[in-house]
Amino acid sequence: MVATIWLLSCVVVPAQPLPRPDFAPSGKESQDLRSTVAAKSGEGLLVPRLGKGQELAYRGSFTEESSSARVQFSRVYRFETRFFVLDASSKGQELVTLTQLQSKETVPSSRHDSPSALSVRLERLHRNEQGKLSGDEGVSLLAVLDGPPTLEVGIFVEVPPGRIQVNQTWEVLEAGRPPMVWRLVGQELLNGKTCWKLQGVQQSADWNRPRADRSAWQRQDTLWISPHTGLTARLERVIEWREPARLEPTRRNVLRCELETSLQYPPQLAEDRRQELLQALSFRDALRPLLSEPGRHQRALQTLLRRINYHLEQHPPTPYREAIRLVQRQAEAAARGEVVTVAYQTPVEEPQQQRPIQIGEPAPDFVATELTGNGTMRLARFKGKPLLLVFYNPTSVTARETLGFAQSVQTQFGKYVHVVGLSVSDDRPLVVKMHKEQSLGFPVLYGGGMRISYAVETTPKLVLVDGAGIVRGQYLGWGAETASEVLSELRRWITAP
Repeated sequence: MVATIWLLSCVVVPAQPLPRPDFAPSGKESQDLRSTVAAKSGEGLLVPRLGKGQELAYRGSFTEESSSARVQFSRVYRFETRFFVLDASSKGQELVTLTQLQSKETVPSSRHDSPSALSVRLERLHRNEQGKLSGDEGVSLLAVLDGPPTLEVGIFVEVPPGRIQVNQTWEVLEAGRPPMVWRLVGQELLNGKTCWKLQGVQQSADWNRPRADRSAWQRQDTLWISPHTGLTARLERVIEWREPARLEPTRRNVLRCELETSLQYPPQLAEDRRQELLQALSFRDALRPLLSEPGRHQRALQTLLRRINYHLEQHPPTPYREAIRLVQRQAEAAARGEVVTVAYQTPVEEPQQQRPIQIGEPAPDFVATELTGNGTMRLARFKGKPLLLVFYNPTSVTARETLGFAQSVQTQFGKYVHVVGLSVSDDRPLVVKMHKEQSLGFPVLYGGGMRISYAVETTPKLVLVDGAGIVRGQYLGWGAETASEVLSELRRWITAP
């Protein structure tokens, strides 16, 4: 049975061009005209309109690569997505999208059939009068961050109303994720034609401050939009992942696709496509409730298969025929008693948790930004000598006393011990000010990203690590006995001539 990876994608659509001005602008007026773009659907450059019976086809490739020490691979797929407008009115448009992936090594199939497709997905979409897309209930339109583009709406961009200036930025909110920050870069030639270029960036909160207890990711989208039609002519997306405590990306996914055709079909051809799509959706929706317990629904499965076979025999194929054949293969597998799993929702990325440190176990590795200098530091740099990690909050009343003790350790044992301050606040000016006022001789890093892996629930917290990287002591809070406890344990692990 052909494996399936459910995919989705969406697209911007044709628009009305801006009315020609009644004057020839010059000087500053000309510059202002070149540096703005209309965003309202009535003006139609970045929020185009869709017409009933319109079809758009995008083709390109998707590449995923991993260079981590544990897993290394590189895979390339052919990517194709089509969009057909079933209906259009003043309240919006009803669309259907079909997305397919094929192995790059696979020879393309015939015009209408794709038996070699590795993944096929058919979905309903609704686009309201403001141009915002939504799917059926329970179907998320969030872009997949880790894997093939299983749900893809990146070809359509939400823009603010009115006119947008070059270099203007705006945010698009996504449920459960950081906002996507967009910027209108300006105009750029694409295949000899001038397009508006948009760039969007979305990243996890710890992308610029690597953590030792979870991965970080960054997504960058670039779109080239035709100023005459409002259609996205090209989409490029790069998603990078970094493993915990790594500075360089260890995984990279790249999607590239271009608009190949944009057609408004005459009524009869449009109706053929519309009927095939409605049948495919009907077959799919009828099959889904039968898949969980196929043994109890044999009669219903056989009836559905007869309906599918009749349609395939009696109706001419369209580019959406593979969606029906996918339902046919799933129904045949269920009729044989196989359990068919259909995943059509985007999984929610759960934060990767790590068990807090324990005495006698290796200290979690980390890469942290230096607040009192430039660059970053990682745990491996300090191996060979005992290490005293001092987590503190620069606004706490105990901060100065804690840092004073850390400086006394640096002064007394500096030849044999590393001392590192870890501020749980990223208020660099305050950290630097305290560092200078107390004449501290050790670096201070940003420790907010290590609070989970080092179990820093309150501050101050001191952690003692021996020269081999093993945790030898944890001290929470600050009291009269804290200094003597830390020094007593520290002397056990110092190797002095």
